[in-house]
Amino acid sequence: MTENDADVRLPGGEDAMSRTDRVRRVFYWLAGARWETLRQCPHSERERVAVLGSTVLIPTAMAFFAMYFYARSRFAEPQTLLCLVGSVVWALVIMNTDRILLATYRPFQAFWRRFLQVIFRFGLAAVVSVAISFPFCLDQYRPAITHRYQTEIQGVLNQLREDESAMRKGLVSAYDTEHASKVQEAGEMEQGIINSELYADGKIEEEKKKITAVDFIPPATPGTRQLIAQSEALNATLTKAKADHRDAEDLHRRLVEAIAREVVGQPNEFYPEPKKPGEGPRTKDMQRRNQDVTAQSARLQATVRALTDSLAALEKQLADGRLIDRNALLDALPERRLAYVAEGTEMERVRQERLAALRKEIAAHTLDHERALRLHDDRFLPPIQRYESKIKGILDPMEETIGLYKVIFLPAPDATETEKGEQGWKWVAGLFQFLVIFGTLFVLDLVPIMAKIFSRPGPYDVLVDQAELVAGLNLQAFKKAYPDHAKRWAAAGHPPVPGDVLRAQLSRAEGT
Repeated sequence: MTENDADVRLPGGEDAMSRTDRVRRVFYWLAGARWETLRQCPHSERERVAVLGSTVLIPTAMAFFAMYFYARSRFAEPQTLLCLVGSVVWALVIMNTDRILLATYRPFQAFWRRFLQVIFRFGLAAVVSVAISFPFCLDQYRPAITHRYQTEIQGVLNQLREDESAMRKGLVSAYDTEHASKVQEAGEMEQGIINSELYADGKIEEEKKKITAVDFIPPATPGTRQLIAQSEALNATLTKAKADHRDAEDLHRRLVEAIAREVVGQPNEFYPEPKKPGEGPRTKDMQRRNQDVTAQSARLQATVRALTDSLAALEKQLADGRLIDRNALLDALPERRLAYVAEGTEMERVRQERLAALRKEIAAHTLDHERALRLHDDRFLPPIQRYESKIKGILDPMEETIGLYKVIFLPAPDATETEKGEQGWKWVAGLFQFLVIFGTLFVLDLVPIMAKIFSRPGPYDVLVDQAELVAGLNLQAFKKAYPDHAKRWAAAGHPPVPGDVLRAQLSRAEGT
């Protein structure tokens, strides 16, 4: 083949592009064909190339719609514009991939190179088909997946709601009880304003009523305490004297009775032995003893009267002293009023401090309650909302995948015996659905490359392979001759030979 062979046009070729070629120009471009080479081919070859280019639109359109469906179904809140842009970009990627494969696939090149190109396109088609088929299957089984999750989650959600409600009621009840008590205490303290003057007047009035009461006994002064001590001592002496007088009177009575019994000869208390009637020595002894007891009783009676008179006089002095003490208390009330004023002022200060502290406690308690409610909501509301969204059918891809596994391989909690018996065949139905979608997408993705493989090599392929063959041979010749030329250049120290001279030398070397 000579250099002029590439410029030879086959029958039917045209220098100018016809109207039909202008319409097909986009299909030529999709097929990866250059018009400079294609214009040398007959109309039938151009039509074949245009048909090959049109097949690229099939996976391109499928890629657009599949990616749009994938984006709309895989994201919770997809934006239409972003989905469209992503679908267009993905369609352009698939279109350009098929265009590259069609442009670089050569029927006359080595088998292993063509095999790698086909394997690459098969792998890409398989990956894309699986990526799109699986969401399609999930979308078909979404009602069953949603029902499965609703059945499993409803009990958990009900228990979670009950726990949340019970805990919230406990928090609110405890807060309301404590808050009401604090508010009531604060209200009472706000109402209980203390006027120190009125407080002192009230305390003085109470003191006056207390002091002027009939049964009031004022605190004893040192003089009064001395009179009380003397009165107590005198009272004790009088009590003893009265007891001695009673004993003497009792002994006198017993002696009189014993003397009477002794005279008649009967036994008595003092001489229980019987004797003859009459007055004897024992009778005279008891009579003398009775005289002594009578004299002692008289002395004791006189002592009792004296002590009684002394005690009465002392009690009069004590009453006078207590009256003086009571009057002293009444006279000291004006000074005590000043103390009560200071006490009322201090009580009012303490009340205000306690009221301020109580108000801070109420505010802090309210903040703590609000914080506790927020923590409560953070604990319960997110899982409740998540479970509610799952019951409504809003599931993420991972949950849908797990749900699909449960629907196909695991019986439902409320499944009947018939449904449990059919569970073993559900995977067949799921696999059938997947294979139908996968096979459709897989075949449509492979239409351009399979059309290229099954179509016969045409004039365009021959022309392209011819130019590439010439370029390849020139490159091989250059690589073969370059080491010799490099050595000569290094030895001579001359600059590299210009391109046209080098090509002439390479041509001569090739001829030899």
